[in-house]
Order: sequence, then C-alpha cells, then structure tokens
Amino acid sequence: MNKGVSIFLELSQREIKTRFLESFSGAAWLILQPLLLLLIYSFVFVIIFKARVPEADTTGFVPYLAIAFWPWISFSESVLRSVSAITENTELIGKVALPSEVFPAATVSATFVMHLAGYLVVLLVLTLTGTAIHWLMLIPALIVLIMVYIFALSLGLFLSSLNVFVRDFEHVMPPLMTLWFFGTPILYSIELIPENLRQYMHINPFLYFVQTLREMLLFGTWRPGLDDLIALASIIIFGILAIRFFRRLSPRFEDFF
Repeated sequence: MNKGVSIFLELSQREIKTRFLESFSGAAWLILQPLLLLLIYSFVFVIIFKARVPEADTTGFVPYLAIAFWPWISFSESVLRSVSAITENTELIGKVALPSEVFPAATVSATFVMHLAGYLVVLLVLTLTGTAIHWLMLIPALIVLIMVYIFALSLGLFLSSLNVFVRDFEHVMPPLMTLWFFGTPILYSIELIPENLRQYMHINPFLYFVQTLREMLLFGTWRPGLDDLIALASIIIFGILAIRFFRRLSPRFEDFF
C-alpha cells in the first residue's frame, strides 16, 4: 500500500478514536448535539414563531429541517476543523516523507464517516416517528453526500494552506460559516424568498445539496438532469483546482512555522 494512503488511513482512524470512540460521551454527543440543535430550532420556529414551509405541508417541518441540517453539520464541522489541520501538525510536516494534504484529508474524512453514521440514525428515527423516508433513494443520496464530502475536502485543502500564511483564517471562518448557514434554505424554503432576490440564492453552492437531498429522501421526486451534471462537474473542477493550489503552496509551509 502506498505510504501516503497508509498514513491517511492511520490519521483518520486516530481522529475517529480520539474524538468519538474513546469515550461514551464523545460517541453520544455526536448524535445528541445535532438532535438537540434540531429540537431547539424546531421549538423556536414551530412552537414560538409557528413557521410554515409550503413544501413541508405533507412532511412536517422537523423532517424538512433534519434532511438538510445533518449534511450541513457534517460539512461545516469538517471545513472548520480542517482549517488548522496543517498548523496543528507542524512537528510532522517536513520531518516525515509524506504529502501534507493527508492531514486535512484525514480530518475531513473522519468527520464525515462519523456524521454519516449519525445521519443514518436520524433517518431511522424519522421513519420510526412516522415520516415516509424514501429509502430506495438512499444510493443516489449517498452520491450527493460524497459530492458534499469532496466539496468540504476541497475547501479544507484551500483554507488549510492559506491558514499557514494568514493565521486569522481559523478565527474568521466560524462566523462566516454561521452566515453561510442562515443564507442557505435549511430553516426555510427558497420559495419564501422574494422573487426578485431568489435568483441570487443560486450563487450559494450548498443550495443544490439541500434541494436534491430533500427531493430524494422526503419526496422521492428526483429526476437526474443537466443541473446534476453541472453540479458534479463543478465539484470535480473545484477539487482539482484546490489540490493544485495546495501543492503549489505546500513547499513553503515550513518557512512560516
């Protein structure tokens, strides 16, 4: 096995063990944190504000929120943790013969693996509580989740390399991700946006993932088309550009440690 791949797998396993599996609280919190956030948002928007989403009349607000909320948690946590993946491993970079990209890659991969398990639990809970999840759409939904993973990994490579030279990135990204969250129709439907502003929502790359996963798992109405090919091609191109950008900067990392 290639040495880089071997170290990547070892780092991913270490990340999963130290963050999630070495203690009961770590594994439990992986499931409980998003569920608690989901309950809070549901209480605020359903009970207090009595929010209604036209698209969710047949499914209910909670499933409508949950289908999109969990992938966002996976994406945002992966990106935020990967920003400092290089600066946290300075003692290894340059001293061990391995590609530097394995560090952000391992961080993103470990986070996604564990949150994918949590997502399956959420889908099961929704099913047991009466929501008609379209399980036959799970395979194409997994392809969409892989696209989310590639997008997160690409951003992680891009931001972790920049963070070596501009350390403020790891402090700036959390509020930016919060802004991105509220700018994405996770808590609401895009149909509630004024029509003259709705076109600008399509600038948000995460909009595709939110809408497609809901179409697949909640409504079972997804039909592959040109939009899906454009999204897939865009993710692949961005990934290629990100790895090239990372490798262009990586030879100078040690100068800024």
